[in-house]
Amino acid sequence: MNGKLQGIIICGVTAACLVGVMAFLNSTSGKSDADSSSSSTAAVSSQDESVVILTKSSDDITSVKVSNEHGEYSVNKSESGKSTWSIPELGTLNANANAEASMISNLDGFKAKKLVEENVEDMSKYGLDKPTADLTVEYSDGTATTLHVGSVSPSNERYRYVSLDDEKTVYMVMGTKLSYYTDPVTAYANLTLLTKPSDDDWPDYGKETVTRKDLDYEMAFENNPNEIEGLSGQVMTEPIFSYLNITNSSATTHGMWGLTAQSCEVIAPDETAMKEHGLSDPFATVRLSGDGYDYTLKIGDPVYATAGDSSETTDTVSAYYCYFEGVKGVDAIYLVSADNLPWATIKAEDVITSLMTSNYLVDLKDVEVVYNGKKTVYEVESSGASTDTDSDGKTTAQVTKVTTDGKELDVDNFKTFYQYLMGCPTNEIYFTDPEGESYLTITFDRKDGKKDVMEIYKDSSRRSVVKLNGETSFRIQSTWVDTFVANMDRLLKGEAVDDNY
Repeated sequence: MNGKLQGIIICGVTAACLVGVMAFLNSTSGKSDADSSSSSTAAVSSQDESVVILTKSSDDITSVKVSNEHGEYSVNKSESGKSTWSIPELGTLNANANAEASMISNLDGFKAKKLVEENVEDMSKYGLDKPTADLTVEYSDGTATTLHVGSVSPSNERYRYVSLDDEKTVYMVMGTKLSYYTDPVTAYANLTLLTKPSDDDWPDYGKETVTRKDLDYEMAFENNPNEIEGLSGQVMTEPIFSYLNITNSSATTHGMWGLTAQSCEVIAPDETAMKEHGLSDPFATVRLSGDGYDYTLKIGDPVYATAGDSSETTDTVSAYYCYFEGVKGVDAIYLVSADNLPWATIKAEDVITSLMTSNYLVDLKDVEVVYNGKKTVYEVESSGASTDTDSDGKTTAQVTKVTTDGKELDVDNFKTFYQYLMGCPTNEIYFTDPEGESYLTITFDRKDGKKDVMEIYKDSSRRSVVKLNGETSFRIQSTWVDTFVANMDRLLKGEAVDDNY
């Protein structure tokens, strides 16, 4: 507060006078010393102290040689003189062209935030006696400049100290501008392991197999022999035959195409490197082969997520080390996010549909049920087949009549009964062949002469085993069978079908 105002207060001037004086002071153009000092400081702090330390155009750069804690590599302009670059140390790996170009363009009019100190006697206090990275920029006129990267600024960790050639002048540069030269050469690898085809260029689906150490079966996926609305274009053929849930299975059946890594770890790995990353005997192997292609993905050791900002790891797997075969330019060990690797955790039950069979009711000639030796046949009549559709692709055929042993049943009630039958639970796949004889057999006879057969065997007082077309495939709750048999009686009596079990 200035002296004039203090005098007014001390003298006890009335509140009205004080307000008037304050209004007068606020209306004048003059400022107090404190105000002037504050304004002066603000002016200094907003002053641009940046300085260009590499003055030549990036168009004149012919190569950049990098040496850092990870090794040495160079980025060279192609002999044609065009704006394409090559990194010999990547070997046969596909390079990330955008990263190469960005590294070079980053050096165009390269600025430091400010000059820190000139005529430095002790470069070690800036970490520049033994730089963490050196980059030598060579130009088309034959000149070259070397930029040395020192330690991180203790006052602002976003910045690092740098110097040029043998000069004793130190500058401060944003760390992100220097990451191109402190990163390993693997940072310039293309991380797309298999390019995703365009919508009109997808190859014909062949066969995908998934083997994993934690599963006692192999999963196999192939083209669906029958195109069925709402189901995937592929089916599971091992360990059981099953239709797939299109939503849950697409990442498994088609996730190989467009697969990308989060980092490249080891270029052209030898046997030792493969073993160190769990890839000589991988945890999981995925093979996708078809006409003109054969891809193999090996999934090795996991990498666990850390807890917050700490270095302590959790039980959550964040990524896996992987090796990909069948594509040129990817001879390296990559780190791939666990989110991109459904094959590392997926189980058969996760991708199959809830339908054991996919027979449309209008395509059936009859449904035959044999329970404890007694046969019941439901004869179905319809106005057409599931292939009869309208302009929107919806089936126009309708079930017109259902009879059993000469008695006509309520069509809508039979549809509900059939819906319950089609909902036979598929949440537990099972491979151990049952003993004894089946106590319930359901046969779906289609108009085209084909059929599906469900044979149900006792497994325990609470579980039954299902063979589908002769193959042991599922284990279900015996209560489902109990309700199904009770529904047969309800259907015959014209009572409502129960869909709970």
